[in-house]
Amino acid sequence: MVFSKKFTPEEFNPEVIMNSGQVFRMKRETKGADGMPDTYSACSGDNDIYFYLNTEKDTWDFVCDENQWDFWQRYFDFDTDYVAFNNEIRKYEDKFLKDALKDSFGMRILRQDLWEVFISYVISQNNNIPKIKKSIQILCDRYSDGIHFPKAETLAYIPETELMDGTALGYRADYIIGISKKVVAGELDIEKISKLPYEEAYSKLLEIKGIGPKVANCIMLYGFHFMESYPIDTWMKKIISEDYKDYSKNDYLDYINCSYDGFQGYVQQLQFYHKRKTK
Repeated sequence: MVFSKKFTPEEFNPEVIMNSGQVFRMKRETKGADGMPDTYSACSGDNDIYFYLNTEKDTWDFVCDENQWDFWQRYFDFDTDYVAFNNEIRKYEDKFLKDALKDSFGMRILRQDLWEVFISYVISQNNNIPKIKKSIQILCDRYSDGIHFPKAETLAYIPETELMDGTALGYRADYIIGISKKVVAGELDIEKISKLPYEEAYSKLLEIKGIGPKVANCIMLYGFHFMESYPIDTWMKKIISEDYKDYSKNDYLDYINCSYDGFQGYVQQLQFYHKRKTK
């Protein structure tokens, strides 16, 4: 079924979103030619969708099962006014962030499937985006249907040597199996953690083997949608040291938290995308 929504370029741009480091299974399927639009796809948990810019109607058209549409509207966070965030950013004399905003029109923070985002960011630690995407796709090919993400019930019972073989997961395989076993046994309820207050949820994540501060912050932002979460990886460390070098790290974080309270994670995504694009 086709669902249409009208957006300005400032409100929605899949090229920006899928290259912002927050999602590993959104991609451009076909490059438009002879007047045909680019076609994009996304998968999250048991859900999959295709979408494209309908130039005749000037709408974005989304193709998915009717019973999945509510999931995808939430996934793309269509109820949040990102232009309002942009207008707040424009009030400050922050050249790097303003340049990042101009470069990143159409960014949104996705609300991804909790199980998939949980394991994806365990895989992400000390890793780069192409390798993360490859590992995730191998898991989908081997242990699901090649499209949907494998369930905890499957990953929990894979021998560690098998899970490590050809997946580039390395030591992360042990973490994935351990987390999967806890989910299957009912000892770990990701949905329940996602509904806790910020500090409690963050603390609970850090108790799990295989999850440190960076991974926890990513799960908090890209899965639990705590917009105040501000993940700091190697790219963000470069930004702080190179583009905000007049600040100490603590002063910089105070500036971010005070100035952009409630959408720090969105600011982080603008900065991350811009820094990688202009490296």
